[in-house]
Amino acid sequence: MPSRRTVSRAKNIAVVMVAFLAIGVILWLDIATSIWSDLVIIAGLAAGLVSFLLTALVINRLLARSTERKWAPVSRLALTEFLHSIADEQRSEISRGRIVLRTLPGVDTGMDHALTEAALHELRERILDERSRLALTLSRWTAFLASSGNYADVLRHSAEIALRLDTVRDATLEAEGVHEIDPVLPTESTLAVVNAEIAKCNAAMQLLGTELRARIADEDRLVQAR
Repeated sequence: MPSRRTVSRAKNIAVVMVAFLAIGVILWLDIATSIWSDLVIIAGLAAGLVSFLLTALVINRLLARSTERKWAPVSRLALTEFLHSIADEQRSEISRGRIVLRTLPGVDTGMDHALTEAALHELRERILDERSRLALTLSRWTAFLASSGNYADVLRHSAEIALRLDTVRDATLEAEGVHEIDPVLPTESTLAVVNAEIAKCNAAMQLLGTELRARIADEDRLVQAR
């Protein structure tokens, strides 16, 4: 299955091809026919379209690329900070490319009530810690990344993981019936819901880790090209 980055790049290439095809058709009509001299208003609109496409696809992209090269070392630091926020610091060597991501542990549905409650409480503490790490990194680097390049996907996916962590936390509270007038014991079905949300959160974390590694490799190439 192609990655998000591959799909995005394919879409960008398709848009550029269609845009240059439109420009080619407009120029061909101007050279081969007299349609634009007969339709002055349409000719003005066509000229505006050509100017817009050239600005959006060429000038703006060149400026954006120049900005990315200029700030590549700082952008790499920011992306590495995001990677640190989700990596297991005891088992990872990020500077050497060895990265082990932290994951939320599942809840054993076969434990007795006391152990299950303890596991759910520990899970909530873990979730609060993970969410705080992501929120701190987002608050520190969002403004810079939003203004120095196309890092919207990294920021959005990081925020989505923070929201998924909230969903897991809510599922643990529902499993314990904390919001009920008469709290109930966690059951296999309610714990299965918790584990399903944990699996989604861990999968999202893995995707973000893969995306960050790819973006950091891009920044390394930009730094070397400076």
